[in-house]
Amino acid sequence: MRVTTRMLTQHTAANIMANAEAMQQTQRQLTTGKRILRPGDDPAGAALGVRLRSQNLRDDQYLRNIQLARTWLDTTDSVLGDIGDLLGRARELSVQASTGTLGAGDTAQVAEEINAIRNQIINSLNRSVDVDQHMFSGQMTDTVPISVDATTGIATFVGDTGVSLPNPTDLISDNGIDQVLATSPLTAKGSYSIVVTISGLQATITATRAADGKAETQTVAIPGAAPVPVEFANLGLNLVVNENLTTINANNTFEVDGVGLAHDIAPGSTLDVNVSAGSLMPILAQLKTLHTALVNGAGANSAANTAIGAIDVATDRVLSLRAQVGAKTNHIEFAQARREAMQIEGNRLLSVNEDIDLTEALTRLTAQQTVYKASLEVGSRVMQNSLLDFLR
Repeated sequence: MRVTTRMLTQHTAANIMANAEAMQQTQRQLTTGKRILRPGDDPAGAALGVRLRSQNLRDDQYLRNIQLARTWLDTTDSVLGDIGDLLGRARELSVQASTGTLGAGDTAQVAEEINAIRNQIINSLNRSVDVDQHMFSGQMTDTVPISVDATTGIATFVGDTGVSLPNPTDLISDNGIDQVLATSPLTAKGSYSIVVTISGLQATITATRAADGKAETQTVAIPGAAPVPVEFANLGLNLVVNENLTTINANNTFEVDGVGLAHDIAPGSTLDVNVSAGSLMPILAQLKTLHTALVNGAGANSAANTAIGAIDVATDRVLSLRAQVGAKTNHIEFAQARREAMQIEGNRLLSVNEDIDLTEALTRLTAQQTVYKASLEVGSRVMQNSLLDFLR
């Protein structure tokens, strides 16, 4: 093959450019600290890097979810603690009122404080987190959970009931049922039925869960003008009944879909972080009854004795809810520690896959600089020679 000056020049220039490009590649790696700057540098390593980065992004989102859930749980625990303290004070006052030894002035002061405690509990249950997210409204976080009638002072739960009633149904106000609501994220989802029988001025109400036949019965006096909540604690249901309460047969089934506000804290793992204010509606009604009796002076002793029992039940309920919140907080802490450990390991693998070996890269750059300088030296000698140099 005939080798021309043009060929020598082209090959020399190409080799110089190749050496310069290799040196530039190493310089870019040193300045960025990364071994893979584009997919072509290491296709398999680049694909692994994409998967690791995607995993890190998922871990970041799970950690944000966990932090949000932690905020909800911590705030919920604080509110429940405040409510527990208020119930403790309400019990002290109820015990004082039950003795029948209070004078008119003392009774008025107790009535005023009982009403203040009730209002403080309502305000606590209406608290929000993250600016405008109401913690005790179930899934309706944009709704203030408890509404108070300005005229009668009766408190009504207007948040997420967690219950889907069929249409038509006999569970309506005209038949004495103002509201049916699930009271806890732990309420079992599924079908339930309500049966009401009347005997004189007493109503026997039975709630039954279809899945396992578990039933709970409560006997209450047919209410007067003010609606009365009826609690089925073992099933996690509350009813609000009124003066129209009448016989209702067993065909009145409804679906419970729950009031839990779930947060994704790990792949395939969710956690309900909220508590429904519906679980504390009975004690609000009882405190309202006690306040009315103290103000009117009629049946105050009896109302106070009834209130003591209701407060004890509500206190146990608050303690149970706080225990649930504590268990969820422990779960959150474990999930957070696990996710942070996985994120650290993912970052380590990403570093192993993509980061350069600084010593090796510096050594390689030194060698490439030497080769580049040599190629320039050789090129300067080859490119200056031509036929004209020998025809002088």
